[in-house]
Amino acid sequence: MTPLLEARGVTRTLPGAVPVTLVRDITLAIGEGEFVAVTGPSGSGKSSLLYLLGLLDRPTEGRVLIEGQDTAGLSAGALARLRRERLGFVFQFHFLLPEFTALENLLLPMRRAGLEAEAALRARAEWLLERFGLADAMRKYPEQLSGGMRQRVAVARALANDPALVLADEPTGNLDSVNAAGMFDLFESLVSEHGRSIVVVTHDPHLAVRAGRQVRLVDGRIVEDTGAVPA
Repeated sequence: MTPLLEARGVTRTLPGAVPVTLVRDITLAIGEGEFVAVTGPSGSGKSSLLYLLGLLDRPTEGRVLIEGQDTAGLSAGALARLRRERLGFVFQFHFLLPEFTALENLLLPMRRAGLEAEAALRARAEWLLERFGLADAMRKYPEQLSGGMRQRVAVARALANDPALVLADEPTGNLDSVNAAGMFDLFESLVSEHGRSIVVVTHDPHLAVRAGRQVRLVDGRIVEDTGAVPA
């Protein structure tokens, strides 16, 4: 079966008088319905790897494939469409637009994709917010919501265009322990109930163990992968 996402020998080096290599020779495959935690010490390349997997950065060497499609030769516009239609992103900071309500924050990327009529988009956005316990927050602005609620809106927005894969970079970094655990409850339900694949970068080992698979990085290299297939 073709992996949902695959990195083949991916390296990312920043040019300069003294080049800096962020990740080195990463080979990794993510299948449908997987919940993967990427862990490792600060500066190990976790976020850099996530940005490469999410097509937000291009590798210096190697290739990233989405559902078997090699992305190396795609234009910036084609990459943007692929990200918008097949990938969802959640970051440590929610990045909600403050001048728009929670509902409008979901509708913006959906309208940009233009895959459905406005009534269908609104119905889906409302359903997502209700699904995440945000029915009463739809018409509130980000400043009127708690930190945990803002992150739930951010997750709902990541799912707005029904992506196959959600990539999350330290999504619990600004949350207390209760809301952080709730965020992982949400990720688990997305995998078990909706068949989504989740790749989450986290520094918290107590949360990481809740993922079905852990990939540990040190100095930009994978040193452990609990889901790797033996050679």
